[in-house]
Amino acid sequence: MEKTDGQRLIESRRTIRMFTEGTIETKELYDLLASAHQAPFHNKIEPWNAYLFNGDGKEVLLDALEPAFTDGPEAKREKVAGRIRNAAACIYVTTKPFETEKDKKDALLATATFIQNFHLLCSERDIGLVWRTGGIFEDARLQEMIGADGETFVGLLQLGRFEDVPPTKRRQSIDSCLTIFE
Repeated sequence: MEKTDGQRLIESRRTIRMFTEGTIETKELYDLLASAHQAPFHNKIEPWNAYLFNGDGKEVLLDALEPAFTDGPEAKREKVAGRIRNAAACIYVTTKPFETEKDKKDALLATATFIQNFHLLCSERDIGLVWRTGGIFEDARLQEMIGADGETFVGLLQLGRFEDVPPTKRRQSIDSCLTIFE
């Protein structure tokens, strides 16, 4: 059976960590985010928030990270700051606060779907993306400085143009994790 465009897109998607110099227009990212925003969710409102730092706007993110940097080694600061500066743009993605564990879980899963939609759309436009989680980006001082206080950090997306596509990683067969009942 011939693969669909969607199958080819999913199978060709790669995490890109090294970017070339260059910019990505805010309008292009806005349009991709608007399409990714069609992700399914289980509450009355979309549970995600996205904070876009493009071009010189990345300095706002670096300034907001400064308090968190003071708590760690200089090498960590240089590594994280270098990655942010290397990217054309960064998007800080959170979930809105919810009361129940079920609603929090639903929000997290829906937000992950929003990010995956965005990643696939970026891949289609030859925009590289790496999704970073945890660590310094969960700092409450950072969240307060960008207006995300009280929200749950889900990922920092670093975006940019690229030349080298990483090879396909070997995957286990779907048979290793699929049980079929017919």
